Amino acid sequence: MTRKLCVAFAVALTFVLSSLLTCPLWAEDSASRSIITQPIDETRLVTLAGNTRFEAKARNDRGPVPDELPLDHMLLQLKRPADLERRFDRYIDSLTDKSSPNFRHWLTAAQQGERYGLAQEDIDAITQWLQSHGFTVGYVYPNRMVIDFSGTAGQVREAFHTEIHYLEAHGERHIANMSDPQIPAALAPAVQGVVSLHDFRPHATSEPRPAYTFAGTCGTPCFYLVPADFQTIYNVSPLYTAGIYGQGQTVAVIEDTNSYGDDWSTYQKTFGLTGYGGTLTTVHPNSGGNCSNPGTNPNDEEADIDVEMVTAVAPGAHVELASCANTITTFGGLIAIQNLISAGSPPAVMSMSYIECEVSNGAAGNAAFNSAYQSAAAAGVSVFVDAGDSGGSGSPSMVS
Repeated sequence: MTRKLCVAFAVALTFVLSSLLTCPLWAEDSASRSIITQPIDETRLVTLAGNTRFEAKARNDRGPVPDELPLDHMLLQLKRPADLERRFDRYIDSLTDKSSPNFRHWLTAAQQGERYGLAQEDIDAITQWLQSHGFTVGYVYPNRMVIDFSGTAGQVREAFHTEIHYLEAHGERHIANMSDPQIPAALAPAVQGVVSLHDFRPHATSEPRPAYTFAGTCGTPCFYLVPADFQTIYNVSPLYTAGIYGQGQTVAVIEDTNSYGDDWSTYQKTFGLTGYGGTLTTVHPNSGGNCSNPGTNPNDEEADIDVEMVTAVAPGAHVELASCANTITTFGGLIAIQNLISAGSPPAVMSMSYIECEVSNGAAGNAAFNSAYQSAAAAGVSVFVDAGDSGGSGSPSMVS
């Protein structure tokens, strides 16, 4: 080889190596292979354990719901093969590693589906199985990890081999499946389970107060926690002095209700938070075709607190209240999260303040939130949830 050729080869090799070191490491993350490899045999079933509410007991049972009871927009949570899950976890870890070529190479939901979602053949097999039992498949989420489907209680019994009954629990009337669902063994490698077959949902923890002042030993009047307290507790005053108020940032708060009336603007005015440029809008993210406007309901107190607390600390930020109505079996907040991420341009920050004990939430429900937050992280979204407000009391009594 001549010297010129040697130099040219060295330059070319250097360019190739440099490209490999500066581009996202997607080569190993090609589309997954099909994991549904056996014919679907309805006589060979597996049980999806950990998906029955502890309230579903004989003493609470008030009989089966009508077969024709509509169960719209149920969510079927899928699962990746273990090796693909590990690769996705590694990729997410690399996104915040400044030494990695993947640093901040966020993935849209569609890109996640292409590289880390189930193979299209598996999606087709699952949707065809659902349709064979009379269900309507409404939407396959672009990350290929969730399927929205609708049907009736009778179709659920026939396909998933569990009955939906009325219950009386915690002084309220509910519906719930009375046993763990079952599916054909051929689908088990790809299906985590139905997110829920009941109407027990994550709940708000806000506690109303008649006024923000009260009589006490601190002088007249005493105040509950107010924005100025946050400025002191979290030492944000230096940021304000530097002219940083959260301007240019969007924080989405996840709700199953809208905020009430002019409560946010009243809060702004009462505590001197106007004039910083902060705004509030309400959206109903509907990329999945399953999000309707919930209006206001008793949870509007939680929505008020959530939008107000963002403004209390970042009075110049744009607050986006993202709300979806609950369906009979699906929490509207989860729908909102899934749809925001799937739209392809999610907000940089999401916050949700509804809680549910993991034991109560069930295996598929826990997997659904884990998957949704995982997808958010891969898309560059920082997700915050409330923690510690009520400790162990977040779980209803296990003897209900």
